[in-house]
Amino acid sequence: MTLRNLISSACFALLATQTVAQGDDEHARKAFEIYKTIVEVDTSKAQGNTPRVARYLADELIAAGFPADDVRVVPKGDFATLIATYRGDGSAGRKPILFLGHLDVVEALAEDWERPPFSLTQDDVNYYARGSIDNKFGVAQLTATFIRLRREGFVPDRDLVLAFSGDEESGMTTTRMMAYEMPELAEAEFALN
Repeated sequence: MTLRNLISSACFALLATQTVAQGDDEHARKAFEIYKTIVEVDTSKAQGNTPRVARYLADELIAAGFPADDVRVVPKGDFATLIATYRGDGSAGRKPILFLGHLDVVEALAEDWERPPFSLTQDDVNYYARGSIDNKFGVAQLTATFIRLRREGFVPDRDLVLAFSGDEESGMTTTRMMAYEMPELAEAEFALN
């Protein structure tokens, strides 16, 4: 599989909301399960739940066959970052590609919402919940795509790295940690956010 095919697959997964809702295949069901699970966890700053979501995603990746040593939940204060490396065969001779996202959301008060902010609901067209788009949809789709590719036996020609920060919406301590305390991330060829 080429990088173009990988990116095309990831883009297709991001557009597959309706397929996910209909549950047409195992990948769609898994993607929706991950999406619903993480959206329904209040990961606003005051709740301190990003370590819980990071651990859940790590467990899903490990269950799909990623070596535990390649999936790290890195705590920082009340938050956590998830770093997961999909090892390539090195045939490209290139540095890794980072896939970035964040696990946290801005605080949501129930009285300010027409629907429960931490319960995924839908109408005929859209899903609703705090974080349903920014940024848990992307996090869920990236995670589900890595799981699918792993289960299908895909071996990338270079390392691919998920790097999900825990407090992008507030203090950015985990974002700074990733940028300044994790040199292996800074050495990536490029990042997709």
